[in-house]
Amino acid sequence: MLRRVLTAANAIFSGYVIARVGSLVLVPLFLRYWSASLYGEYLAMFAVVSYLTSLNIGVQSAAVNRLTQAYATGDFDEYRSVQHTALAFYVTLAAAATVLIAALAWLLPIPQWIGLRLTKPTTATLVIILLASYVLWSMPIRLISSTYQTLGNLGRSQWIANAQQIFVAFLSALVLILGGGMPAIAFLQMLSVGLTVSFVLLDVRRRFPALFPSFRGAKPSVLKELARPSILFALLIVGNLIAYEGSILLISAAMGGLAVAVFSVSKSIIDVIRQGLYGISLSLCPDFARMEALGEFEKLRKVHRMTVAATCAITLAFAASVWYEGPQIIAVWTRGRIEPDGMLLRLLLVLIAFQTPWATSSTVATATNRHKVQAIGYLFAATVGIGLVAALVHRLGTWAVPVGLTLGEAVCCYHFVIKATCQMIGESYAAFALRFWLGFAVVAAAVLAVGWIIHNLMPGPMLVRWAGMGLFTLAVATACGWMLWLTPEDRALLLPRLRPALGLSSAKAA
Repeated sequence: MLRRVLTAANAIFSGYVIARVGSLVLVPLFLRYWSASLYGEYLAMFAVVSYLTSLNIGVQSAAVNRLTQAYATGDFDEYRSVQHTALAFYVTLAAAATVLIAALAWLLPIPQWIGLRLTKPTTATLVIILLASYVLWSMPIRLISSTYQTLGNLGRSQWIANAQQIFVAFLSALVLILGGGMPAIAFLQMLSVGLTVSFVLLDVRRRFPALFPSFRGAKPSVLKELARPSILFALLIVGNLIAYEGSILLISAAMGGLAVAVFSVSKSIIDVIRQGLYGISLSLCPDFARMEALGEFEKLRKVHRMTVAATCAITLAFAASVWYEGPQIIAVWTRGRIEPDGMLLRLLLVLIAFQTPWATSSTVATATNRHKVQAIGYLFAATVGIGLVAALVHRLGTWAVPVGLTLGEAVCCYHFVIKATCQMIGESYAAFALRFWLGFAVVAAAVLAVGWIIHNLMPGPMLVRWAGMGLFTLAVATACGWMLWLTPEDRALLLPRLRPALGLSSAKAA
């Protein structure tokens, strides 16, 4: 299991890196071979069609969880009925929406509505249709590519997506250098979808012929069963939009563009931590679904405790580092163009520090389609939070966002979500909560103290201090979490597996 999780996490982190590197390489090329205005119009068209992703109401997530559990229990009839039903839904949706968007693009002056001036209307219409087709047909393709994930190989599914990103980035660069225009770039997106699905279908037919995607077993009753967890996944997306996109709109209306820029840059630092933790949680989803389906609740309880402990230790360690070094990181990153707000950054760190425990704990529920408490709780938390932001923004400015969202989650998520997970897996909630929150206070105090010492006693060089602080706070958080969050049984289970990595077995033998 550890090998699977590490492989999947590595693939997910690599995907983040590939996306960032691709942006760093392609943006200068676009601006070299196209004018900034022309590139902006292409981004505007991509932004318009990106709203079509809202048509994905969470059916894929719900279906993949069901498929993972069906494969774990050996119920291949269930597997095929869910797979065929979900695929039929997405193919029907993509086909109908493609025809509708193509008709609207040809009949309506969409280029004029979105303010295109340099791109010819006929070219813009073609580009919009190609990009819309790419967005729509990516939905059934992602479902097909998730076949490996349902078999316990999330890493392979992710690497296929990574390869698609690399393919698009490389050919886009080549097309730009050769003088290609918008239609060629947009066509590459569709070409990547076609090549990806062709490879996956051939590979699945060769390796897992019994699981080859089809429509023959599609059943309306199965789609109805998938509807409830799908809607709950959609509520999580809506909650996220309310909390963060709503906060940006409130800041913009109350304080203007400069405040939005300061907030966005500060949030970007926090998002690095959040994405890393999301990668860890996502890599565990197939195993959580498998253990729940097989009734392996003792194992599930242990993995749940270890996962919450590990993610919280990592979060608190890096939060302590950014607590002291964050303003300087922002100043260096933006080359002094953005004046960092240290208090805003620290309040955002408090938000993510308290968000990590319940978000990580809820991974068990989202992996098994039993996330009603999480979905409803987070939607209410976002609603309460954004209401507090609106009430406080004129007094606190940008600080109102982390204050409001933290209070909203404290009321709706900290207790209820973790309790629901403990009840689901048969864990004593009172014992788990007491051990965790006491340990949380001790670990937080310890890493902040270590961070303060390093910040004040290690004046430079700057990069060395940042690296040193990260390593020391992580070591302290790991040591404290090991003693405070894990039970003696957990430590006894982990220690034999850690000894080879730490070189303890060889030292003992010597």
